[in-house]
Amino acid sequence: MPYHLVHVGKCAGESVIRTLQPQVAGLEIYHVHDANLRLADAVLRRDPSDIFIVLTRDPVDRFVSAFEWDLHSKSVEGDGRRLKNETWGRIFGAFLSANDLAEALTDPRRGRRQAAVAALRASKLHMQFDLGWYLPPQIASELPSGRTHVIRTERIGADLPRFLTSQGLRAAEAPVTKNSYKHRLPPERVTKTMSELARRNIRLASHATYATLALLESRLADPEATVLE
Repeated sequence: MPYHLVHVGKCAGESVIRTLQPQVAGLEIYHVHDANLRLADAVLRRDPSDIFIVLTRDPVDRFVSAFEWDLHSKSVEGDGRRLKNETWGRIFGAFLSANDLAEALTDPRRGRRQAAVAALRASKLHMQFDLGWYLPPQIASELPSGRTHVIRTERIGADLPRFLTSQGLRAAEAPVTKNSYKHRLPPERVTKTMSELARRNIRLASHATYATLALLESRLADPEATVLE
């Protein structure tokens, strides 16, 4: 039975992969590169044996985590000081924190605003690859009823075991966390609180993600459910 995992970055994907790979033969993982195109093909072929697993997270929380993880993982020493290519260096040189970048999405200065938008649209960073990139609403609406499972990062302790039980798979191990890298970043680069402006801008800039989330939630029977109807 083919399983298709929509591995949206910073949504506990490694926990899910670590749990599934020993138990599921041929797990297909969709993650960055051309994952959106391959995923659309898989959904639209409508194979009745396909099972889809969609990882989700609050978009603002995911954005902050993506900024900080990219700052760490794309720098030579992991401390955010020397980036591995010029494009990433310009982005993280221009914006001190996730909050700064989000606020700049509506900055009156054209150059700064364009740089912030480019970080979300053309950077090849996790900030670009949000849920709406992987699953725009028109593709999400085609996900099969009864064979699409949602695992929410905020509820992974309940959602993942429920999915495993539904498939006759073994219980999950404790989720993998990678927050230990944050101690390598300068404190001023770690966002503890997002401003209302920053939150509003993320909502405006991530309209496809919010539309897909709303669509997924509308197809769940109740807040405890994890299978699309």
